[in-house]
Amino acid sequence: MTQYNIIENNNNLMHQIRVLYRTSNKIICIIISFILTTCYEETSPKIFPDYTGQTDTIIDIEGNVYRTIEIESKIWMAENLRTTKLNNGRVIIQVKDNYDLQYNKAPAYCWYNNDSVSFSNIYGALYNFYAVSTDSLCLTGWHVPTDSDWDELINFLGGHKKAGGKLKDYYRQLWSEPNLCFANNYGFSALPGGMRQHYEGKFINVTLRGYWWTSTSINYFEAYAIEMYNENAEILKFYGYKGEGYSVRCIKD
Repeated sequence: MTQYNIIENNNNLMHQIRVLYRTSNKIICIIISFILTTCYEETSPKIFPDYTGQTDTIIDIEGNVYRTIEIESKIWMAENLRTTKLNNGRVIIQVKDNYDLQYNKAPAYCWYNNDSVSFSNIYGALYNFYAVSTDSLCLTGWHVPTDSDWDELINFLGGHKKAGGKLKDYYRQLWSEPNLCFANNYGFSALPGGMRQHYEGKFINVTLRGYWWTSTSINYFEAYAIEMYNENAEILKFYGYKGEGYSVRCIKD
């Protein structure tokens, strides 16, 4: 083999190595891009003034203190509501019996498993829609978000496939594994407070699912509600039966 052939072969080998290197880098970049896009994609362009990240606290009629967080142009509670009174001082009925919830049409609340000691401070109360529809459940100057309020938040966070992951709490490890895409980018700290079914009043899904009422009624029996999951980053809007017990977040008027 001549010196020329050796040099040519070496050049060909170096060329192949460079092609392989560029190809490998491209594959790695694609994988990283996919991961970032799935859980942490940049949000859509902002139209309103952006106050994201500003925090404060508010106090309800019973003296309960709640953290608040500003996301884009809206101020949200960063904890679930746990008041047992409407903002006009009226006491909300506490329903403990499993069958009372099914037939009750008055504003009502309960604690998960009827255990206020273990669940009230962390997950807040579970309310039926009749408490939500009083328009007095949140503090004065605040309201239970409409389905449009939730839609605006979800769209800002990149849509239904990703928004849940950007809202879920992870510092306290209260979501069961696998708690995928638990970014909590904005301090919303969504928690898996479970729910109470209207039929037989069963408590289900604490640490697995979070359910929140909207204030938007659909018909005599149902209203829109929001659900988040431990196993993915999705957030779902669904038809909730008005007699069931879900968590509540408030948003500033």
